[in-house]
Amino acid sequence: MPLLNSLTIRQKAHFFSQFATLLNSGLTVQQSLTLAGKGCPLSCQHYLQQASLAVGNGQELASALALESHYFDNWTIALIRLAEYSGSLPQALQMLARETEARGRQQKLYRSVRFSAIATIWAVLVLTAAIFNPHATGLVKPEFWVRSIAIACLLLAIAFLMPRFSSPIWQPLVSNLPIVGKLLEARSLLYLAQLRLPLSCGVPILTALELLREHIPDLKMRTHLTKTVRRVRIGQPLSQSLQGKLPPVAMQIIATGEETGNLDSALENLARYYQEQLERGLQMLQTILRPLSLIALGSLVAVVGVRGLSVLLNSLPD
Repeated sequence: MPLLNSLTIRQKAHFFSQFATLLNSGLTVQQSLTLAGKGCPLSCQHYLQQASLAVGNGQELASALALESHYFDNWTIALIRLAEYSGSLPQALQMLARETEARGRQQKLYRSVRFSAIATIWAVLVLTAAIFNPHATGLVKPEFWVRSIAIACLLLAIAFLMPRFSSPIWQPLVSNLPIVGKLLEARSLLYLAQLRLPLSCGVPILTALELLREHIPDLKMRTHLTKTVRRVRIGQPLSQSLQGKLPPVAMQIIATGEETGNLDSALENLARYYQEQLERGLQMLQTILRPLSLIALGSLVAVVGVRGLSVLLNSLPD
């Protein structure tokens, strides 16, 4: 659920796409900003109207949008400012729209996988407790189901909080899991591929790396970028600075982009490749977890039904 006075991912993607289309049609930034916000919530429309007035009074678009920080983050504002300076605002907005749409698809898959995993773990735990409960009457007591609901709430809390608190302890452990490790690797490389956004605005590679490092939440990739910035600062190329930190496919794509002078296009290809990898992996995990969750829940219902029926039969008079 989106917070009050904020935009959903779908609304942001639609806004960026509409804004870029209107600018490409020849409208001014002020006109495009007002028209692009027509499909947004009323609070956001008011915010965009205020930004449009500020632009009309001579203020930069990025500064006008930064007046209220809960609609667009610092990364987005910085990219819009860079695109304004380089004269590539429509192109940057189209890239932001594609990036936001891809993130929306991935988040939808994340939620589905997370729900299936929680349902599977909860059903297995409760099923185990039901099977090994020595007293059949224990399953019909309120205490059993209160504990079961408490376990479900705990699992939901863990699933909600874990993505918000990156830990250098659990991340390496999870990375060793067969499917999950590949998903984390793909997500990490998608963060790196966002380097193409400031590069497409004409920003020098060192400045782009520093801007990206402050934006991404992935601790491992942020550490890699900190070391990469130091090496690029002394004159090493990006591919050499990242040597040994990325998989061979990613290294080859980046090295080819540097050799041809089209690093931003190479990073676009990198993003496309790992978006497919991530979405395919999430779909595979979903196809595994969904039947497991149904089987576990069905088994739980069967065990509870049999135990409940036996309690009912034993309570009947002889």
